[in-house]
Amino acid sequence: MNAMQNLPNSISSDMRLRFLQNNEKTFLMSETELPLVIEPVKEQSFAVLKALLSESYDWFNQQLDTYGAILFRGFEIEDAKQFQKVLELLNVQLESFYHFGSAHRVRITDKVFTSSEAPPDKIIAPHNELNMVPVRPGVLAFFCQVQPDLYGETPIINTEKLFYSLSPSLQHKISTFPQRFVRYVPNHLLETVFEGLSQQEISQLLQEQGFDFQWEKDGSVSFECSYIPLFSHPRTNRLCFCLSIVDCLVSREWYQKLGQRYSLGQKFYYNWLPAKLYKGFQQGSTTAATVVDGSQKRTSTLNTYFVNGDNQYATMTEAEAKELGKAEWNNAAIFQWKQGDILVIDNLQVAHSRLNTTLKRKILTAFGNMCSIHDMKPALLTS
Repeated sequence: MNAMQNLPNSISSDMRLRFLQNNEKTFLMSETELPLVIEPVKEQSFAVLKALLSESYDWFNQQLDTYGAILFRGFEIEDAKQFQKVLELLNVQLESFYHFGSAHRVRITDKVFTSSEAPPDKIIAPHNELNMVPVRPGVLAFFCQVQPDLYGETPIINTEKLFYSLSPSLQHKISTFPQRFVRYVPNHLLETVFEGLSQQEISQLLQEQGFDFQWEKDGSVSFECSYIPLFSHPRTNRLCFCLSIVDCLVSREWYQKLGQRYSLGQKFYYNWLPAKLYKGFQQGSTTAATVVDGSQKRTSTLNTYFVNGDNQYATMTEAEAKELGKAEWNNAAIFQWKQGDILVIDNLQVAHSRLNTTLKRKILTAFGNMCSIHDMKPALLTS
């Protein structure tokens, strides 16, 4: 079927609806209807977009449910305040705090942050925002304030399509065995993860979220939770597959696909190093990034396990990790950022990533409409 036939009817002569064109994509994948692009017909001003959203925010949110992501492109959006206003006009109940985050972020307004301060050559693996936390954003948004000189894309993935592209055996494992998330946060990183909350406030937050947790004598904290990462979308009933697997062999598939962006030595590292050796090096480099005194206990860690029928922990096999990484890549929509872009994502049904970039890149983020996966109905699997 022609993708253009699946477009909704525009509700205004001031805007045009379409999907991404091939010349806007960095790589051509099977995904052709993510995101829905909304652009001005003539007048590009912020005032026009405000008027459209003010009059019809219900319609825009219906499209977000249907397509999973909306890209506002070509409107004159200049700063964080205008970005925040767009989301407020969409009736997104924005959050002021970013608790449980693993990356350092800079606060721009009370509800807008920089998206990531991760090293520019690193790929941030596909995930749903706050993927290990039961209470997570229903809506996540990004704003391109400074267009990257080179690369820096934010791939997005429809997780229902991703799940059904996996082998039956991997589908069975994901849908049958709960995943156990084990997080350790040392005392010196509590400010990054919990934004200045006291130990008592952190304990209350962890208890409210349903975590098992334990404080150590030095003020560090460990906390864990388990759930099956599949559920039905609360409004569309579509399957949602929470991308929450922490495994460097999954993201290695992405580095291999992007080999032309890296040096010869890096290509060898990502392509030819034996998996066991690669995994050891990756764990060591992750530790080194946050270690202060040379002890691994000084770094924040997050591990994911499958809990099998005997209540034993098991990790993803090398073959399963490769399969998932390749499936993520094949189902991703990867497009180039343009100045002023606003990408709004349904965080329940669409995952996102970040590719390597150059330093001239400024992407802001905000999120809201918090919801609990404990309130979600189980996913109805189709054969």
